[in-house]
Amino acid sequence: MAILPCRVVALIPLMIIFVTLMSHAALSSAAAATYNVVSLGAKADGKTDSTKAFLAAWAKACASPKPAVVFVPQGRFFLKNVVFGGECNNKAVTFRIAGTLVAPSDYRVFGDAGNWIFFEHVNGVTISGGILDAQGTSLWACKTSGKSCPSGATCQQE
Repeated sequence: MAILPCRVVALIPLMIIFVTLMSHAALSSAAAATYNVVSLGAKADGKTDSTKAFLAAWAKACASPKPAVVFVPQGRFFLKNVVFGGECNNKAVTFRIAGTLVAPSDYRVFGDAGNWIFFEHVNGVTISGGILDAQGTSLWACKTSGKSCPSGATCQQE
């Protein structure tokens, strides 16, 4: 499978986005350090803000000198807008998502952030599996009303 570089650059036009981005090198490695977001405080209830736990897992994975995995188990994990930044100590960080990442249902929460999930200044990141539930119902309602609304999330190949 080809790797599709993707970044969310605006805010939420799709209610559910299915993500299956895989890399032959990053799917599994016996030597990889694994950081489970639940072990770092994330709640799989779809309501409790798990952003800090995801950032803690990212910080550990990014700081690891060897390949690392941020593991998201089954369940629904609520995330506010978040930036996963580098430069990382390794070029093999995998986000292995078995569950669903859930955005706030009110698109106005993001203000001028322009993104929900953003990877910045990183190389060698792989995202595999999972579902991104951008909860776009309120944004689509805004767009169909003819009001001035944000453009919504986009995915770009670079």
